[in-house]
Amino acid sequence: MLLRSRQTLIECLELSGLSERELARIAPLGHATVNHLVTGRRSSCSLTTAIAIERVFDVSPGTLFSAESEQEKVAISALYSSWLAERQNDVVRP
Repeated sequence: MLLRSRQTLIECLELSGLSERELARIAPLGHATVNHLVTGRRSSCSLTTAIAIERVFDVSPGTLFSAESEQEKVAISALYSSWLAERQNDVVRP
């Protein structure tokens, strides 16, 4: 999965008030993985890592990362459908 924008990831951290270490702990991921994405040392990661980060920030699958393979595209599409259904259920509940 390719990070769409390092700056957007940094802004998500700032808006959430989370540090890199806190994001890594909550996700759960290694601090080095998060740091490498934030600093630009790495611009891609596994599908699992991308999903974990997007879940922490409660953004739809594919918002922060774009699929690099057809398999990732299919997975993101399925995850997005599931994410959207969850959001619609939240709106309907009293």
